[in-house]
Amino acid sequence: MSFWSRGRRSKEPEPEPPPPAPPEIPRLSVVEFWTADQRLAVGMDLSEGRLTDLINREEALRVVMLDVPPEDPTQPLEMQPGHQWVDFAVDETLLVFPPPQPTDPHRRLHRPKQPVKIVIGPFAIIGSVHIPPGAQAAGFLFRQSSRFSPITRAGVQDMRLPGFEQRAEVVLVNLRRVEIIRDVGLDEPETFEEPSERDDPFGAARSGPFEAFDPGAQDG
Repeated sequence: MSFWSRGRRSKEPEPEPPPPAPPEIPRLSVVEFWTADQRLAVGMDLSEGRLTDLINREEALRVVMLDVPPEDPTQPLEMQPGHQWVDFAVDETLLVFPPPQPTDPHRRLHRPKQPVKIVIGPFAIIGSVHIPPGAQAAGFLFRQSSRFSPITRAGVQDMRLPGFEQRAEVVLVNLRRVEIIRDVGLDEPETFEEPSERDDPFGAARSGPFEAFDPGAQDG
């Protein structure tokens, strides 16, 4: 006669859990921040949000300072061993140049655009603003609650450097630091004046017939 053991079978050891995956090394997008006195190139992880949203929501941004701007700032960078994350306050920033990124068709602005001229610190900008139908670019910008607003197809002139001009598909302008916002009339060129007028890129039109806003005058 055979006897079967009714004792409990020994429990087989559970398999070891797989080791955790190594943290993904972020790819850094190159962003330029211009203050009145400095032009800084930094690396940012923009994988989880648009730069416009981040800069309007946060008082300080998590960035990697780049000692030397890359030769091709349109290409993302690999995080290097010497790179360190720092908190960068944006309150003194006048202009921000984001990296080129593919446009999400669901977030694309299907609005008319209107040319505008802006003076902010030592910089003069001519570009386009996407506005609601029937609005004027200067008034639309002046009423914005966001701190930074995009200007597209922009030309940026440093009025301290005769002949200097930088072009950008998009530049984010700190509206809290803007001194003058002007609509460009149909009879005005959407470019800067000739070199003889570069000391004042708005020329006599500063007091011309077109609508102009001086945000500082509203404080009184």
